[in-house]
Amino acid sequence: MPVKNVTRNTIIASRSKIADSALGRAVGLMFSKPTQAAMVLKFAKETPISLHTFFVFFPIDIILADSALRVVGIVKGMPPFSTYSADQKAKFVVEVPSGTRAKSKTRVGDRLTFLRIVEKRFANGRRITVSRA
Repeated sequence: MPVKNVTRNTIIASRSKIADSALGRAVGLMFSKPTQAAMVLKFAKETPISLHTFFVFFPIDIILADSALRVVGIVKGMPPFSTYSADQKAKFVVEVPSGTRAKSKTRVGDRLTFLRIVEKRFANGRRITVSRA
């Protein structure tokens, strides 16, 4: 699922996994490689967020978003084997390799969206359609 910054018209992650269960959120990016790393943590409601990077062997950027998908907080370059407790409440957390936030120019107040890629095949080839999730 691609993650897009609608305000800046930039792609934050071209592919990501979603974790909407307690176990999935606890595992997060553990043991993943930086080239495969993009995770969206989804919570049932806006809540104060606490995160860890245990067994994540590279620094990550964290983007916190509320239920309206507005960015409410950003953590730049969270080092491996550390913890973080947010002051603000969030419903979505986007975890990406360090530097990704800067490349996408994402800032607090920006609006995000999640995209869905629908692939349709035709006799003469392939057509890919991207739409909002």
